[in-house]
Parts: sequence; structure tokens; C-alpha cells
Amino acid sequence: MKLERTLNFLQRNIKTLLVIYLIIQLSYVLFSNLSYKSDSLYYFNLAQDCLKLHTFYPAPVHLYQDYIIAPLYINILVLLLSIFNSEITIGLFNIVLNFLQLWLVYKITEKIFSREAARILVIIYIFYLSTLGLILFNFTELMFNVFIFSSIYFYLQKKNFRLFVSGIFLAASIAVRPVGWAVLGAYLICELFSNELIKNNVKKIGLIIFGLVLFVLLFGSFNYSHFGKFIFTSTNGPVNLLIGSNDDATGAYNDKVFEKGKIGYIPDSQNKTYVEKENYWLQQSINWIYKHPLKYVSLFPLKIVHMFIWDDFSVYRLLDLKDWDLYRVIKNIITGNDEHLLGDNPLVLKISYFILLILHHVYYFSIVILFILIISKNFKAIFKKSNLKIFLIFMMLGITIHLLTFGDARFKYPNIITMMIFIAPVIYQSTVSKKLMLKYKPEMF
Repeated sequence: MKLERTLNFLQRNIKTLLVIYLIIQLSYVLFSNLSYKSDSLYYFNLAQDCLKLHTFYPAPVHLYQDYIIAPLYINILVLLLSIFNSEITIGLFNIVLNFLQLWLVYKITEKIFSREAARILVIIYIFYLSTLGLILFNFTELMFNVFIFSSIYFYLQKKNFRLFVSGIFLAASIAVRPVGWAVLGAYLICELFSNELIKNNVKKIGLIIFGLVLFVLLFGSFNYSHFGKFIFTSTNGPVNLLIGSNDDATGAYNDKVFEKGKIGYIPDSQNKTYVEKENYWLQQSINWIYKHPLKYVSLFPLKIVHMFIWDDFSVYRLLDLKDWDLYRVIKNIITGNDEHLLGDNPLVLKISYFILLILHHVYYFSIVILFILIISKNFKAIFKKSNLKIFLIFMMLGITIHLLTFGDARFKYPNIITMMIFIAPVIYQSTVSKKLMLKYKPEMF
């Protein structure tokens, strides 16, 4: 009853909740320290290279990098930072992306289910802290999701021009992260196994692919004009594959394979182009998998664990803790190196950190467990009658792609946002009926 009253109160004040959410994001971006590290810093520096050279990414200077990464994302950074060169610019842009993503999943939920379910989704989304933390980073996740959900939103309209637009957004997502190919696979499976006439299915797929190919040709040609090579997506597939297929592989990110004496080590690598490095790493991966197929496959469960067992890839930044996350804390406790846990930070901050972690993970696992229960109860109905199957197939194909490389908590982010679409109508009908109703009603589709 208390949960029902809380949800009803939040629904009645949804606009106020959104305004508060915006104010919180602006406060973080404008008044917190946004200095970047790791991938965030790497992307930022790539954009700075281009600004100094007055060109777009990749620039000729990047020919000898280990790989080309997220070319569309980096080029948008170049455009943004050319207006105002500051981390604040990226933070403000992240807020825009965050609200675009929220609007898209709201509209998708409204179309598939109802306006009431969509409003519940807004509440679930706002209280998921990983998204709030993401705005303080310079990651590709928000932009990738905006393009993916835009593509699916237009795909669900089933109109000719909108299918074409869906293909354009799909290509844009691939230009940010190659896992976007999983959505094309989902489209193909849905259309090939639908009950419609084959000519209608072929037409739909043709329009999507036309939009995709057009974007790829235009964006690839644009990059060719300033780089001399036709590039439209990341080329780090072989690097990621090798990280997941070597004697030191753990299922998570582990760069030992590139140390001297390991199969990923390349002497004088600074004088090798990214193409030469990628070809070498790809061949080394294939050779290792051929020799150790059972060990390679045995790492799959560990990759799932590293993706889903915790969800602290961005939450720690909400307390301005730049060097700490749940994995690091657990590792230090296990190894007995906990005397400097969280460094010299005040005790109040340490206690707040662990309280926040516990509350967030209770919320996170509630989403995941409820999603699993809903799928188990509605699996046949989802694949027979609803548009939800496109999301389920995308999730399965996307996870499969990551199983080929390695697992990381960030990789599951599109899946968690997708899960919210599945659980929102269940929470709504449970509040109406005043008991947990895990099974979708036929009329909901």
C-alpha cells in the first residue's frame, strides 16, 4: 500500500519530478569536478587532437593508434568542443541525451502498452542512478542508446519513410558502437519469421538497409576525405576479442595480453598502423581460440557475471569519488588491502558511499529479477503477439556479441533501460490490482 501511494503521488507530480531531475543534473555538471580519466579522457584527448589540427576524427595523426574508436561520437565531440572547449559542454550535452533517451523509451512504452505504463517507466528511469552518474563521464552509452531507441521507435511505426529513417539511426548507432549490428539482426529475425507476406517483409528490410547503407556511404566518405581511409565504425573488435581469448583471460578487461612476452605484444608498435596491429591481433585471437576452444567457451559464464553482478560503473561519481568503484572495494577487502579503503576521505563520505551502493544495487537487482520473472511468465505471448520481441532479440544478440570479447558492467546499460520497458506495465497493473501481476493481459498488446 505504501508503494502504491508513493507511485500514485509521483505520477500526479511527474512534471515536478522531471524539473527536480533536471536541476540535480545541472547542479552536478556545473558545480562538480568533471576531470576525466580512462576512456572518458581518451575520447576527450582524441577530440582535442582534432581541434588543434583543425580537422575531424580520425585525423592522419591517428593512423598509428591501436584502433579507431566511435568515429561518429568523437566527431560530435569535436563539433561541441569547437563551440566551447570544456568538460561542461559534454556534461550539458549528456543531459540533453539523457532526456532524449527518456522521451524515446516513454513514447515506445506508450505505443506498446499505455500512457499510464509510460509514466511509471519515467519514475523507474529517474531513480536509476547509473544514468544520473553517466552524465559526469565522457562515454558513448547515452548517444548509442539514443540512436538505438530512435531506430526502434521509427521501426515500430511500420511506415515506409520511417523505416528508412530507422535504418539511418541504426547506422548512426553502429558508427558509435558496433554492437548496434545486433539491432539489424533483430529486425531481420522479426521480419523473416513474421506472419506477413514475404514481399512486405522484404520491402521493410530493404528500406531499413537502404537508410543504413546511405548513412554508411556518406559518413565513410566524409571520413575518407580527411583521413584517406573509408571508416564508419570502430575497429577495436580484434583488440577486444584478444582480451577475451588468451592465457590470462578472466572474462573481464585484462590487458596483460599486451605485455612483453604475451601473444598480444607488438614490438615497435608505435610505428605500426592500426590496420597492421588489428590484423595481427585478430590472427592471434583466431589461433588461440582454435587451440583452446573449451577454455574460450568456459569463459562465457564469467563474462555474464562481470556484466551483471554489479552496477557501479558510474554511481561512485555521484559522491565525487573518482578512483573507486565496487569492484575495487571488494578486491581490496579480499586481498586484505583495506586499511586505505577509499583513501583519506572523511568517514561520513565512506559511510554514505556504502549506503548508496547498497540502496542502488537493491534497486538494480529488483529491476533485473522482476524482468526475468516477467519474461518467464510471458515468453510465448511476447514472441507471438507483441512488438516487445524486437527488444528481447536485440538483448540476446547484443549479449552474445559481448560473450565473444569480454564482460564489463557498462556493456549491459542498454539492456537495463530496455528492461524498464518490460516491467513498467507490470508495476502499473500491480498498483491498480493491489497485488503483484507478473503476467501481461492480452489486451495490453
